[in-house]
Amino acid sequence: KDEKLFVAFAKFEERQREYERARAIFRYALDNIPKGKAEELYAMLMTFEKQHGHTDGIEDVVLSRKRFQYEDELRTNPLNYDLWFDYIRLEEGIADSEKCRDVYERAIANLPKVADKQYWGRYIYL
Repeated sequence: KDEKLFVAFAKFEERQREYERARAIFRYALDNIPKGKAEELYAMLMTFEKQHGHTDGIEDVVLSRKRFQYEDELRTNPLNYDLWFDYIRLEEGIADSEKCRDVYERAIANLPKVADKQYWGRYIYL
């Protein structure tokens, strides 16, 4: 799945004034392109939303980008509890109880690997 194909298709729909279709193509591409290759796509969606969207659409793009950053960092270091706390605060601020619960459950599933107290200090606050 080539990012350039999705971008060209979305731009075509935008030229045809089919903004909802273009938005759907951008979102489909973000869901199906590997996250490491999607930086340019996020920037293009942000520009699109600024031109044709509402503030909700812009906020949605910013939130999904922030979620992506948290997920990416947690994939490399799942025992970074400060990062889990930041991610949890983000989800609590959105007030989506399902996503918030999911982040909490994933955070507490990452137990420290050593029985030493210093490693459990941040974990117990989750």
